[in-house]
Amino acid sequence: MSQADHIPAWAASPEEFEATLEVLISTARENGVELDQSWTFRHEGMERDDIMVEITSLAPRPELADTTPTQPSVPTGTTTTDFKTALGELLTKGQDAGMTFNRSWTFRDTNPDSNDVMVEVSQLAKPTN
Repeated sequence: MSQADHIPAWAASPEEFEATLEVLISTARENGVELDQSWTFRHEGMERDDIMVEITSLAPRPELADTTPTQPSVPTGTTTTDFKTALGELLTKGQDAGMTFNRSWTFRDTNPDSNDVMVEVSQLAKPTN
């Protein structure tokens, strides 16, 4: 079983989606997964939109750091492949729950020396034949 199987991937509401995405990012960051990249998730058929996700590390902002950690404890050993798989599952479940995207989130790390992360999710137009 991959580590991605231990990452919650249910998104019944936008708030739950955001919280799950934050746990996923936290897990990846703690396991050294390279986050400064983008992925495109293509779906066959018209029932789901194609989605692009871009993740960018931001400069640390010590003045915004929380003095008490709020990040959950996460499993170790998560790989880039695990992360991409779990991210794809989260996006699919979010769409199935009726979420639409074209927005971004910024996740602040409680460690003032660590980079914060911005995640942008964009719905893509389906290619025409």
